[in-house]
Amino acid sequence: MNKLLIIFVSVLSFLTNTNENDCSVVYNRATYALSHSKKALKSNNFDHQLYYSGKTLESYKKIADGMKYCDCTDAIEFIEDITNDAEKAADPVDWDRGRYYSKKVYLNTQELITMLDLWTSTRVQQDEALGTQNQ
Repeated sequence: MNKLLIIFVSVLSFLTNTNENDCSVVYNRATYALSHSKKALKSNNFDHQLYYSGKTLESYKKIADGMKYCDCTDAIEFIEDITNDAEKAADPVDWDRGRYYSKKVYLNTQELITMLDLWTSTRVQQDEALGTQNQ
């Protein structure tokens, strides 16, 4: 019973110690979205395109949830725009329209990942600058 209590407390403490400014969750979900959108582009039939576009849309819904832990405010509106395109890719009028939105989501997801990389590197440089000033 004690072992179970220790495991429970350690898991609970891990969950409550998440960094409020941590964009790693959003970054990880964006890489999943990138993977799914790439598969949607490479699909050779309409059903596969719809399936992977749906997976991309699910990833973007999770990305929106993860933004509460990330203070990269520049990305919020961009994520909303990509989500709208992902919805259009997941429920297209025809094959060509689905490919158009899948490609748009794919390219914008790459840009989102770059944006998160730049934000993180800027944030690290600011933290390092503050750390050297406090010493």
